[in-house]
Amino acid sequence: MVKTINDPVFGELEYNENEGYWKKNITIDIWGVKGFKMDLMVKCGRNENILELQKTAYISYLSRLDKIGNDVPPMLISYFKDHYEDIERTYKLDDDLRIDVVDRKSIMKRLGLKSLFIDRNGNYGWLVNFIWKNYPISVILSDDKIRIYEEWSVLVNNYSRVDDEVFGDMVYDFGWNKSIKKDINGEKGVWIDVTAAAYPGESITQEQRKCYSEYLAREEDFLTELPNALMTYYLENYEQIDEWWGGVPTEYNRHNITKESLMELIEIHKIYFNRDGERYGWLCGCEWDDVHGLGITLSGDEIKIGWDESLFA
Repeated sequence: MVKTINDPVFGELEYNENEGYWKKNITIDIWGVKGFKMDLMVKCGRNENILELQKTAYISYLSRLDKIGNDVPPMLISYFKDHYEDIERTYKLDDDLRIDVVDRKSIMKRLGLKSLFIDRNGNYGWLVNFIWKNYPISVILSDDKIRIYEEWSVLVNNYSRVDDEVFGDMVYDFGWNKSIKKDINGEKGVWIDVTAAAYPGESITQEQRKCYSEYLAREEDFLTELPNALMTYYLENYEQIDEWWGGVPTEYNRHNITKESLMELIEIHKIYFNRDGERYGWLCGCEWDDVHGLGITLSGDEIKIGWDESLFA
């Protein structure tokens, strides 16, 4: 039997037991579109009713909707331009999405408002789909300013943000996270995640702050040393890599491989800082093992390379 309530603020809602939220379909008038359809989702615990702060949040959202409608498009254009190099690498963009001509109209044509989500702490925002992404992004609307995050789970898992004295602006998403834009491995505008591991309710530790400061001071040295360390690892584990890869392509066999071509086979996704503050390094994708990837431990006297799980131990 479907559980429903009739709330004086939200109206009639249906409970989704699997996902843990109250839900209904809503329509809004925005960006010149009448009756724009989206989902309203109100997060709750099992057998938990809607909280007063969630009702207050919804009233606040409705009162600010016109301002939100005006403020969001410029933020989405900035988000698109910031991520342009990454988007262009993975998706064939139409001419009106070129970075030098993109405007409000061309961005809004590719946008889909999936949901208005209100978490258990009274934070709220939109889950927004784009044609070049396989999952929605989080657009936080309840903060002092609109913030956009790549991961939908930032909003869905009870949005929490800190302005850390060393790490800067971090949000909780299975650990404290932010994304930074770097030119790396010869590619420009690559976004890399920074993660300080933490369980829910845990803060960033002084040990993690110390490690991040150390990493920043040594980053250029790490990037300089990496090709040599990677070549040593590759040749020492060549037979196993050959098996994982299903046969090393000719241009990457032990006789033809170079440090430059080897670096093209890996992609740094994340800078990871262990909970104990004693280990940090890069989590990377690699062509010969798309399941495990590589864990490159940077803390200590020398670079150590293994499966990505090595950084979590």
